[in-house]
Amino acid sequence: MALAILDPTNGSIDAASGFVTAPRPVALDGQTFGIMANGLGDSEIMFDALYARLAEADGVSDVVKVVKASVAVPPYPEEWDRFIASATVAVTGLGGCGSCSTRSMRDALDLEAAGIPAVCIVHTALVPAVRAMARLVGCPDYPIVTIDYPHNPTGVWTKEEALALATEIAPAVRARLTQPS
Repeated sequence: MALAILDPTNGSIDAASGFVTAPRPVALDGQTFGIMANGLGDSEIMFDALYARLAEADGVSDVVKVVKASVAVPPYPEEWDRFIASATVAVTGLGGCGSCSTRSMRDALDLEAAGIPAVCIVHTALVPAVRAMARLVGCPDYPIVTIDYPHNPTGVWTKEEALALATEIAPAVRARLTQPS
């Protein structure tokens, strides 16, 4: 029986060369908003509502969305190619369990390495896990957006909660995807 060893640091990021985040736009007006969702719980409702809020308030012009096949895997290569060809800013997540949190952070870091400003949305219960992933690639202070209790870490929310969360986190997402004012 063969043993397969997976290395979470193997990918498009070379930690030894120093991690640099992608340049942020001044504003979200005219940007194509990328959503890389892992399908955890009802997070897709929240992501769709987040896009709607930013389109209305900030003039985000379009959206490209990938819902990955599983919470702990990267997108399929063809999905990745379509995503990076279209998105100009992006969100990843939802990080509400260990493997999905670290994979969502890795997705955000890979997007940054591809030149797309990104932010990972994670539940506060999993911040240590995503911080560890960011440290592995040399970006310990990578900006994230957190969702806190009383919201369930696994994204099992009512539709009303998902919509309220989108409204709640929209300012933080905007701030992390654009240049500081």
